[in-house]
Amino acid sequence: MANVDGVLFIDANQYVDLYRTHTGKNQLPALKEQQEHIFVTKGVVDEVQRNKVKEAAEFLEREFKKLQAPNLAVPVHLFSTTDDRIQRIRDALKKDHAQIDIVNEQLMELAHDLLDQITRSEDEVSKTLDELFAKAILPTGDELQRARMRKELGNAPGKKTGPLGDQLTWEQLLSRCQGKSKLWIITGDGDYATEYKGKMFLNAMLYQDLARLYQRPPEVFCFNNILDGIKHFAEITKVKADKLPTPEETEQIKKELDSLPPRGWVDTSMDDAYIVSLLTRRRQQMLSPALRAALYSQGDEGWHPGMKPDPEPDKTAG
Repeated sequence: MANVDGVLFIDANQYVDLYRTHTGKNQLPALKEQQEHIFVTKGVVDEVQRNKVKEAAEFLEREFKKLQAPNLAVPVHLFSTTDDRIQRIRDALKKDHAQIDIVNEQLMELAHDLLDQITRSEDEVSKTLDELFAKAILPTGDELQRARMRKELGNAPGKKTGPLGDQLTWEQLLSRCQGKSKLWIITGDGDYATEYKGKMFLNAMLYQDLARLYQRPPEVFCFNNILDGIKHFAEITKVKADKLPTPEETEQIKKELDSLPPRGWVDTSMDDAYIVSLLTRRRQQMLSPALRAALYSQGDEGWHPGMKPDPEPDKTAG
């Protein structure tokens, strides 16, 4: 590994997002190019493995709900480029909507094949990540003990009632930062950082953890997407970064990421009546647009940008 005065860490949620976007494939070359600089823990790998099939299945389900839309996009980045079924599906969609039942059957077969591949880590995304994940670091006994104490105290990152995951990864990251003057954290997890008007700010407690490692305040850079984080890392450390997408491709990737519903928030068993009652109870909690979108992604017509909840019924009527 090249001697770089800095640590580049990517949270598990960023890797999982590669399985639930059309543009995930476009990020793989940049990840592969920087794999010798990316710090990976066994906990991050385990979280990706636990969630990738489920998230890919939910992504495919959202896409299937758009079948009646004329601009259906087949998620080609997850499939083999030699699979001619993709082109046949596209051709059928163009010919006649009467073919929709046939297309549904073909897509279901294709989806089942894909999920089998992801389960076996034989899809394109998994094969790229497996090269990176092969160097995942196991925790030491001291790191494990500190992580348990962190969880017991309820300190970020991670939840006190959840598994010993983020706490352990953070303790490993602290160990890795010894002797380094800079840290890049790429994450969408609010336990690590908070976004405000386009800029990410590290959790204050985590900053204090890092500050104890240095003779001067540490330099910490937080990003909520892989491409911006890698680009900044390369600019500061002067490492080679020739595989980043074009600015136009990057904008498309970020736009899709911004439109994604929260991971794992919505139970796919929810029916419409339950969702309506849930929305009513939570209306006073000022649901964000992203959260409203996630709730409505289970409706018959699927979710689309800008969808809003139905207005509250007039309680004085009838």
